[in-house]
Amino acid sequence: MSNEKKKEALHLGIAERGKLYALEGNHAEALRHYREAIRLTVQHKSPEIFFQHYTQCVMESLELSGAHQEVINYCEKARSFFEEQSDTTTYAKRSHAAVLEKQAVQHVYQGENGEALPLLKEAQALVGRGTQKLTDDLLNWVQRGYQISNQQLQQAQERHQYFIVRKDKVNPDIAIDLPKQMNPLV
Repeated sequence: MSNEKKKEALHLGIAERGKLYALEGNHAEALRHYREAIRLTVQHKSPEIFFQHYTQCVMESLELSGAHQEVINYCEKARSFFEEQSDTTTYAKRSHAAVLEKQAVQHVYQGENGEALPLLKEAQALVGRGTQKLTDDLLNWVQRGYQISNQQLQQAQERHQYFIVRKDKVNPDIAIDLPKQMNPLV
């Protein structure tokens, strides 16, 4: 196996273990693993797609931990990035719309439907109705003035496969656990 393949296998395995922790509900360990995987992708100059994927995993664990404001802060930074770009490809539009949806979801969790409404409208305008089903449902509910419980939101997220970390998408055979004393933030 080449050196590049070994480096890729290392961050992939660490991220996979993070996903397993996330599925167990241990988001602190999931975040520790994701952050180390991100650090390795940057250090090894791995393709950007790995960094993006692991960042999505981080956002999911933060969201599921109830750190909604942290996710909103990330989304605002990502939105600024998209607004500065002139990329109008379908991929760029979908990525931007996904960030808008994620931020809107955080606002709905916090009972801030008024904050979510323009984000949902913008997301739908970027990709069209029917592309992001959760956006469509939330926009419909918010426009009608519905009070959306956390349970209703979670059920809609599951129904529309909002989360990328799902049992059927994780490969436990390649998972690599970090030593307990290792902290990627130090």
